[in-house]
Amino acid sequence: MAYYQSPRWSAEIADCSMPMTFDTYSNCSFGCLYCFSQFQRAIGGAKDSYLAKEVHPVNVERIKKMFTDPDQYAGQFATYIKQRRVMQWGGLSDQFDGFERKYGKTLELLKFFKDIDYPLCFSTKSTWWTEDERYMELVRGQKNWNFKFSIITLDQEKARIVEKGVPSPLKRLDAIERIANADAGGATLRLRPFIIGISTPTYLDLIREAGQRGATALSTEFFCVEQRSQTLKEYMPVLSELCGFDLMALYKKYSVAQGYLRLNRKVKAPFVKKMKEMCDEMGMRFYVSDAHFKEMCCNGSCCGLPADWNYSKGQFCEALQICKTKGICYWADIKKDIEELHQYDWGRASGFNANSSEKRAQFYGMSMANYMRWLWNNPQAGQSPYKMFEGVMAPMTNEQGEFVKDNEGNLVYIYHKERTL
Repeated sequence: MAYYQSPRWSAEIADCSMPMTFDTYSNCSFGCLYCFSQFQRAIGGAKDSYLAKEVHPVNVERIKKMFTDPDQYAGQFATYIKQRRVMQWGGLSDQFDGFERKYGKTLELLKFFKDIDYPLCFSTKSTWWTEDERYMELVRGQKNWNFKFSIITLDQEKARIVEKGVPSPLKRLDAIERIANADAGGATLRLRPFIIGISTPTYLDLIREAGQRGATALSTEFFCVEQRSQTLKEYMPVLSELCGFDLMALYKKYSVAQGYLRLNRKVKAPFVKKMKEMCDEMGMRFYVSDAHFKEMCCNGSCCGLPADWNYSKGQFCEALQICKTKGICYWADIKKDIEELHQYDWGRASGFNANSSEKRAQFYGMSMANYMRWLWNNPQAGQSPYKMFEGVMAPMTNEQGEFVKDNEGNLVYIYHKERTL
């Protein structure tokens, strides 16, 4: 059997609290029209097999070896595993979807991870497993397992059309309640992607309902448009009809870039503000995975993990929180985790998308840790803290307009409160 190669390093490694991300299966049985994974993976030579829903599971025995003897078998992930950092499970596919019902590989791995008490954070839309005792007996009392349930609307009909094959929003709310009552590491409402026109009519009621069912946190991110994706071009008319307006036209008018379209901060601001207010009312922690307004997160894990969990502090979302709290942030504040976790070659980072041959040539021979330091010290780079957070976190300058640097030559960043809500 051909096995799926996972885990991988997240493409958002620069600001990700769980950069080691894992999927049980190479494909997802669901057919969500907005799926970013589908947009990315339905491009290039492998698109036909992906769109045909061909699937390969991971090699369970290989994964077990990685976690029982990381120095021998885990390669780049050895330090991450030995330090027992939280692993994100469910980045490009759903580990509890229809393929799991057929193959059961997630169940095999859950038993193993429970035996070694390894910390995990799950992202899912599936619900059937929360009524299956084989799974729930493993979940109960597992305080270091957190579960994120994706729901973008309470409108049953819109959800049925947009999220093909996915359980209804009400069934997912039921699953949140079952997990909340299982005495595990908490249930999070994942309101991602937030789609104006589809999410907006019910989003505040959705947050309230999730909070009443026991969700302790909300993580949100606005829909982005990948214009290169042929599948998105095919689905956009359906999404526009459900929204009641031309969704592509909205993104082209109010986005801050070309190609990969993200709505600007001004468009997002009123929705983010109301979400935060509703979370405060419900006693829920609030997180924004969007680069815009990420400073409003309760702590440095935009996926919604509590501050005391063992996630990576070596990333720019953590730096942003430090900057917000202290008014200033130094490379030294985040470099420890970066230097410990990412001493592998940038160009050979497992599963990491290097984007282009030009970029690969530019950073050839550089470690991932040094790449992240390069981003820190080059504020015009797209993934630098300055560009990523649109000036909320900006390099300090002296009276002559020159960058202020620490004693190792790294930029010093300060917080600009006036740029946020």
